[in-house]
Amino acid sequence: MAHLLEHEDLRLRALSLEDLPQLETWENDTEGWLSSNTINPLSKDFLQGYITTSSQHILETGTMGLMMELWDGSIPTPLGHLVLYGYTPLHCRVGLGIYIAPEHRRMGYASRGIRLVCRYAFERLRCQQIYAESLAYNTPSLGLLLSLGFRHTATLARWQWARGDYQDLYYYQKWNE
Repeated sequence: MAHLLEHEDLRLRALSLEDLPQLETWENDTEGWLSSNTINPLSKDFLQGYITTSSQHILETGTMGLMMELWDGSIPTPLGHLVLYGYTPLHCRVGLGIYIAPEHRRMGYASRGIRLVCRYAFERLRCQQIYAESLAYNTPSLGLLLSLGFRHTATLARWQWARGDYQDLYYYQKWNE
């Protein structure tokens, strides 16, 4: 499994309690709240429970959180957090969410991390499709998903209140082809 979640200097690994301070910072970044439907700060207790649940088998919880980091064999640098959610073995699909720390954005890490997690989902979880959602105004996210072979397949018009108005929510899907 390790080879599926590592490539060159980038690796995805299971969340651990040592990640709690970093996750608390990232998950309470109000800029990221628009994408995750978060409306209130998340406590350490809540995030500790999330980390604990993430360490359980994805077949049990339907969710798997991963830390994305640069790793040269010595000191890892945390870049962001990926989550596979809504895993449905019966229908062979899973949702994808990603958060990249502001100081690491637009450096190609998101696309590298998504490629790794897609390969894992297709090869190890035997998913036939991966889906993601993004608000229409988030053009960097939309462009990223399209560049990675995701296709825009649905629009939920005026779905989510953000930036002082209702925003369209776009769904993207990528098939194991």
